[in-house]
Amino acid sequence: MGGIFMAARIESDVNAGFVGSESLAWRGPHDWHQGERVWSTTNAHLDVWIELLHALGLDPAAVLMPTLCVDFNGDQWSFTSICPSDLWACYGIAVEDLIVWRPLLAHLVEQLDRGNAVLVEVDAFHLPDMMGSSYQREHAKTLIAVTGYDRDAHRMRYLHGSAGATVGGGDLDALMTAGIGGAQLPPHAQIVKLDRIAHRTVSERAQVGVALARFHATRIPAANPVRAFGEALRAHGAWLAGGDAEHYQRWAFATLHQCGSSFELGADVCDWLGAHDEAVGDAARHLRLLAHSARGLHQRLVRVSQSGRMPDVTLTVEEMARSWDDTMAILKPLYAS
Repeated sequence: MGGIFMAARIESDVNAGFVGSESLAWRGPHDWHQGERVWSTTNAHLDVWIELLHALGLDPAAVLMPTLCVDFNGDQWSFTSICPSDLWACYGIAVEDLIVWRPLLAHLVEQLDRGNAVLVEVDAFHLPDMMGSSYQREHAKTLIAVTGYDRDAHRMRYLHGSAGATVGGGDLDALMTAGIGGAQLPPHAQIVKLDRIAHRTVSERAQVGVALARFHATRIPAANPVRAFGEALRAHGAWLAGGDAEHYQRWAFATLHQCGSSFELGADVCDWLGAHDEAVGDAARHLRLLAHSARGLHQRLVRVSQSGRMPDVTLTVEEMARSWDDTMAILKPLYAS
């Protein structure tokens, strides 16, 4: 068993059997994970990095420039992620793959004792912060950041989604034995090395962030990806109408959720750029309109699996497409030219 903990509980983890850096103590959710958000989460990768950087007292906006260039790839929108090279350039954080050649817990203790964090893919079935959702109900792959381990109590501290939590007992045993045995594959894991964090001034970090905006803007799709999505939606409609609610949720997560949540974070990035005197104008407003429209479309299409009929969503898709056009009319000349 385990549970979500608040920042005040961190001090109790400081004991002789504890390994991990107190610089990784959870501060409570980042602003992007609370309040009146259109999309409360994005994907497991972005969410855990937002909270990990927040725990370190670092603003994640500068490394979220990939949210400005998400694309539609036929059966999904981009699963937006943070580039390790951006983390190094902006914060001096290095990310390396962890080779899981012995029991996972032994690797975690080794890295935590070195002051590092570890990102590892796990089964949400065993994560207490997923109570009421996947916990003890369904198996689903997700990503956590392991930030501490109490050897005496056999409890692990981790970040997941918008939460800081602990897990112990049988749940921790199940997480740690994943991948053990000839018929299983070891989990994918990465070492987050924190020994060379760059303490830049606000101005220096802004310069790096703007440079990253220019770099990633070269990947802005040449053609409007929302219109491409609208074309594909006609074919997807028949597929959705023949499925059930779970069928729809899987499709929606890969499409509308990634589209809307990424562009909402893109709006936050534009706010950050504007705060550093970049002439981004109304780009943030246009991206938030797009995110709102994607949410509305999500709520409207959820009924397709019940009715068996695909509604005409042409106007909504066109609104989203115009918002993308209006955004890129500002950003492309500024960063991609």
